[in-house]
Amino acid sequence: MFHQLLSSSLRVPQHTAKPLYGISVHMDEMGRTTKALLVARHTLITPFVFLFLVSLLLTYASPASICPAHSQRFNSHFYNYHHHPNKTMSSERTFIAIKPDGVQRGLVGEIISRFERKGFKLVALKMLQPTTEQAQGHYKDLASKPFFEGLVKYFSSGPIVCMVWEGKNVVKSGRVLLGATNPADSQPGTIRGDYAVDVGRNVCHGSDSVESAQREVAFWFKVEEIASWTSHSACQIYE
Repeated sequence: MFHQLLSSSLRVPQHTAKPLYGISVHMDEMGRTTKALLVARHTLITPFVFLFLVSLLLTYASPASICPAHSQRFNSHFYNYHHHPNKTMSSERTFIAIKPDGVQRGLVGEIISRFERKGFKLVALKMLQPTTEQAQGHYKDLASKPFFEGLVKYFSSGPIVCMVWEGKNVVKSGRVLLGATNPADSQPGTIRGDYAVDVGRNVCHGSDSVESAQREVAFWFKVEEIASWTSHSACQIYE
């Protein structure tokens, strides 16, 4: 159709035409491989006619006819993501808290950015001033340690930012992003390796296991405070 339109309606003498647009289209329709090469080298096409031809091409050429292999893979990802989300990404969650020193030093945005750039999804966030009781409850597993009292006092000394992150192996990967508990043992490139010096001021907290993450998420957040939403980037992050 396009070839006939170009030949009958838009063809002008070769010596008067100027090359403005060149269109090469490779199409595969109805299971039969056909090739249509439309070249307007010596055809004077106005912008209006060019846009009209493009609109016709988009109307009659399906994604599968343009690129069957890529279309099949895209459709597979789209179907799996919307109908079988567990095949596309894990629903594992972890609890991350930016401690008072991290908040005071203005590191909230940097820490969030690192988790986002990694590909994890933020599903809950709030800023609050922990009470002594909340700090004790959060660190109850360390109640027998000699540093427990100082830890509770420090953790409740200022506002913290509580977050829930979701993604594949997010608990383990989150710990890698944070770095070792002692900043002196943290590698450069990790949050603690880049922004912390002393173990008593190590900027942030991260769940150390899936079980701890479940407990800490439930401790700091109500169910209705956790958002369930679809990330449009999921198919670009997960196979």
